[in-house]
Amino acid sequence: VLGALHTALRGYLADPDGSTELQPALARLAAEARERHLPPEQVLISLKELWNALPEVRAITDAPRQVRLLQRVVTMCIKEYYSV
Repeated sequence: VLGALHTALRGYLADPDGSTELQPALARLAAEARERHLPPEQVLISLKELWNALPEVRAITDAPRQVRLLQRVVTMCIKEYYSV
């Protein structure tokens, strides 16, 4: 799951409006987290750790843009976690 999410996040960073892999990857992450009874806070911590480890994120020099991109991912993740 994390490998697919890693790939999806990189695709999202390359093309935030055209990425089609992110939502399904977040859906798989959320489903697995619910199956393992992980609280949403733990899922978001893991997601942010993965996000911050991406070289593409560290290369973004526009801090407000970086925050907006992450907020969008976090919102999508929360929606997927509670979608069932």
